[in-house]
Amino acid sequence: MKTVYVCGSFKFMDKMRELERELKKENIEFMMPKKKSRRGILGCLERIGETDLVYVVNPDGYVGKSVCIDIGYAYAKGKPIYVMYPIEDPEAMGMVKRALSFEGLINFLKHGST
Repeated sequence: MKTVYVCGSFKFMDKMRELERELKKENIEFMMPKKKSRRGILGCLERIGETDLVYVVNPDGYVGKSVCIDIGYAYAKGKPIYVMYPIEDPEAMGMVKRALSFEGLINFLKHGST
């Protein structure tokens, strides 16, 4: 089974925790950013390198500057990127495979299809 790095703006931490509970319930391996990490964005980039794909929690299509860095890094590393909702910026959205709901992500991670 694939390992996913879950990221998003910290203002969406409640939604990220909701997904965390679902992933744990389904025994899916994942990593998430740590809010008080001393490594900051570098820690996030290291975790992206350790996973198979990236999922962006982005209600209403919003991504902040740090998440844009995550997306660009994942893209450069050849990691597939999925988002909760299409990103407002067409350039950033061009790096994304597709938008998936939490349910769609879990189905993909467990069965390889969306």
